[in-house]
Amino acid sequence: MSAYCPHCQLRVAEDVVDGWPGRPQRCPHCRLLIGAGRALAAPSGGPGARGTAAGVFARDAKRSGDGRPNATEAEVRGAIRDVAARLGTQPERLLMVDYQQHVVAQRELPSLQAVFAAYGSWKHARREASKTA
Repeated sequence: MSAYCPHCQLRVAEDVVDGWPGRPQRCPHCRLLIGAGRALAAPSGGPGARGTAAGVFARDAKRSGDGRPNATEAEVRGAIRDVAARLGTQPERLLMVDYQQHVVAQRELPSLQAVFAAYGSWKHARREASKTA
């Protein structure tokens, strides 16, 4: 089964047994602590969970560096278009939390910090990516 963070609702591990994690662990997405045995087997269907995660990601991206170099505007636009295409959606409809899930799995993608450094906001970056598609 897959394990999902109880805070941001994003997948944090695959092929785990019930009761994961065995000891507290930080979520790679929101960086909040997942208590022992507290991961979810499926993300919550609640409408606010993904919005809350997006707020955490945006705040962190604006406040701190992640050690990755910044990206050019063209690289950011290309990454947004690429992730949107993989998910079968338009760039202007791509959710920040979905992009973040891919960033964690694919370190070559520009980080959210790079997106905010290039465009100032997620919405502006998405809008520009959709214009140049």
